[in-house]
Amino acid sequence: MFDIPVAYAAMFVGAVGTLVPMWRAHGADCRVRIGHGAMAVSMVAMMVPAVPAGIHLLGGAVLIALAVFVTGETMHRRTAVPCAVDLTAMGVLLLLAPTSAPAPAASAPGPGPGPGPAPSGHHHGGAGISTGWLPLIVLVCWALLALHLYRSTPRRECPGVKFAAAGSALMILGMTPMVV
Repeated sequence: MFDIPVAYAAMFVGAVGTLVPMWRAHGADCRVRIGHGAMAVSMVAMMVPAVPAGIHLLGGAVLIALAVFVTGETMHRRTAVPCAVDLTAMGVLLLLAPTSAPAPAASAPGPGPGPGPAPSGHHHGGAGISTGWLPLIVLVCWALLALHLYRSTPRRECPGVKFAAAGSALMILGMTPMVV
């Protein structure tokens, strides 16, 4: 559905979105900065064409582990909670991402027509499982949760949360090509 340049542009916007909350992070803890930095590295790694197959599985696991690490921040909950939500959602989407390795052939390779290895490209089902609508559901829940966190924040604390919400929106846009 997406042309490759459009998908890369969306992923680049998502990578920029991971850094947006850090622009106003003078009250944020180092854990939150580490989390946003890891998301930026993950988004940039998705744009590099020569990364090994399955690297997104490792990245997803690391992002989910960082979400647990970020939730240990007790002083700056208003910045830690949205960061943990972003880390978790992006990590789950990476775990559900299609593997770029070709699927094994259904029959023994031989001359003549028959099923051969699947071309690399956009295949649904991370780690070899069929995920169907699950990545889209995760993306929609991520958007709704980010909106809820923004709307439930008192107005006096709103400037930093606006940047976190804008960053979340850009990250969601950046992860959309993986879902579609």
